[in-house]
Amino acid sequence: MIIFNGRNRVTSGFRLAARPEHNGIDIVGDDDKTVHAVAGGTVGFAGIVSKSAGGLTWQWGYYVRVDGNDGRKYYYCHMAAGSLRVRAGQRVQAGTALGTMGNTGYSFGAHTHFEVRNAYGTPVDPASYAGVRNAVGTYTDTESEDDNMKFLKVTSGKCEVFTAPDVNAVDKSYNGGKLTEGVCYPVQAEVGSSGGYSWVRIFVAGVQRYAVVLADRCQLVTLSPGDAFAACVAQGGADTTELEKQLAEANARADESDKRLANIKAYVAEV
Repeated sequence: MIIFNGRNRVTSGFRLAARPEHNGIDIVGDDDKTVHAVAGGTVGFAGIVSKSAGGLTWQWGYYVRVDGNDGRKYYYCHMAAGSLRVRAGQRVQAGTALGTMGNTGYSFGAHTHFEVRNAYGTPVDPASYAGVRNAVGTYTDTESEDDNMKFLKVTSGKCEVFTAPDVNAVDKSYNGGKLTEGVCYPVQAEVGSSGGYSWVRIFVAGVQRYAVVLADRCQLVTLSPGDAFAACVAQGGADTTELEKQLAEANARADESDKRLANIKAYVAEV
């Protein structure tokens, strides 16, 4: 997932030599100014903190904090006044519009300061979560949503699960870092190649995770509507709305294709 549709221009990275104390990355949306959530969760804060309140939080201006389903906290800062589209307590999904890029707080030029903190409150490199590299440059979304809903069928107990499309980001908190053999996990997107591997973004126990598609460990498959629904519910956690929506859309496309085929057959029969 990427913060802005189109080009995302990183102007300052996470703790690079020029700014070793910078705990996030600064991103400019060159084609689109709408700030989108990169991960699902619950909005913990949406607003602005007064400078008189003390501390440094006022520097973020208008910001949104999403308490992620994965235990991390995601901060989207410097948004335009009056642009926030979410409120505290609201559930959001990856891709939800949060507000508009702005220049509020301690900021020099419109951009979004994006920060990620782990369960202990420690800032971590947020680049991979935003679909960019921790380097100044311009990046676009490499993820391609598929018209037909796919699932990752695990065929080996060696199939690992990751928190980001990075071989060093194994998620040990889930089943010791391994996907369960025989289970089909809903695929949200085919991310593309990274580090020489083909990655997919999947839904695992209610949170967004990643996996490498390796022929001896897993394969991409399609399922019957009944099996697809069961697989979605099994991994959906507390809220399966988004996955059910994807399934409904896939079924609707299949129904439309069947209808067109039936019409063609009827036409041919009449000729």
